[in-house]
Order: sequence, then C-alpha cells, then structure tokens
Amino acid sequence: MSDGSADPAVVFDAIVLVGGAGSRLGGVDKAAVELAGRSLVSRPLEAVRDARTLVVVGDTAAPDIPDRAIRVVEDPPGSGPAAATVAGLRAIEEPAAWTYLISCDVPGAVGAIQLLAEADAGDSDGVVLAEPDGRLQWLLGRYRSFALYDAAEQLGDAADRSMRALLEDLDLVPVPAPEEVWRDVDTWDDHAHWTHTLGGDPRP
Repeated sequence: MSDGSADPAVVFDAIVLVGGAGSRLGGVDKAAVELAGRSLVSRPLEAVRDARTLVVVGDTAAPDIPDRAIRVVEDPPGSGPAAATVAGLRAIEEPAAWTYLISCDVPGAVGAIQLLAEADAGDSDGVVLAEPDGRLQWLLGRYRSFALYDAAEQLGDAADRSMRALLEDLDLVPVPAPEEVWRDVDTWDDHAHWTHTLGGDPRP
C-alpha cells in the first residue's frame, strides 16, 4: 500500500546530479551524451518534472535543463555525489516533505521514479531502489527531506565522501526493481545496450 506520495497533489523536490566525470566514457560531458535521440539527462529530468523545486548539481552543457532549474556546483567541483547532494539540499530554500535524488545517467528513470512514488515508506526515512542482490541505488531514492538535512549535518565536510557515508544511517525501505529500471550508463557498452533497448539500434 502506498503512503500517498504517488498522489500528484503531494509536493516534492528533486535533486538531479549531472557532475560525474564520465571517465569510463572517455571523460565526456556525461549528461549531454546523446542516447536514442535525446541527451542522457533528459529522461531523469522528465521523471521529476513535477518537482516543486528542481536542483541540477554539476556543470553540463546538456540542452535539456529547464529554465526553472536551480543550477549549482558542489564545492569543490568534482568532489563526488555526497558533496553534490549536500550542495543541492542547500540550494532549496523551502524544502518539501519529500526529496528525490537521481543521477543523470539512468535511462529508465521514469519507471524508477514511478516505483519509488508508489512504494510505502511507512515511518521510515525513505525508499530506495534495490538490485536483486540487495545493493541499494542511493541515487534512485525518495527521502524525507528532514532526514536528508540531518544526514548532511551529521556528515560534516562532504567532499570526496560516498553516498553510503551520507545515507547509511538512515532507516530506508529497499524497493526491489528490475535491471531495466536502475541500470545506468557507465560505459559505451551500457550505451549500446540502452540504444538497442530504446529502439535506436538493431544490434542485439
């Protein structure tokens, strides 16, 4: 049973991280990489289009960033996803009850956010997609905003810290999800897989 967060009337914020180095893709601007005719970040942005406050963290030349998005960069630049998350939180002046965290490289983002919205968080601090082996996808999560701010305060200096360090003490409900929802694009093999999945390439 859902806790009601799937209701369109429920207000939420979203933080989209676009600052990954893309080292396994040759150091490209990852969010701007074209995938099946669209930039890689376009689908995550579509997934959280109803956010009251949308924060995009990192430097990208992707053309799909909405004008209403708040653009910030983690300090120092390139210091990792935890630092980027904290920078995103600090950019939100009036937090909603819920905050979605999502990275730019998840082509199945619309399905991922739908699963998170429909999941029952109960009294927990949030819900996070989980791989079959139980590994949590920290950057595919719906969190109670106060829990995120508390976690950021407890972490202190977030530079070069991991998402696990930031979030592991939260009480989170894992949401089992198929690979085609959470699989990201880290390599050109991943890119080829998703190009085929999205109908842009006839190769198996």
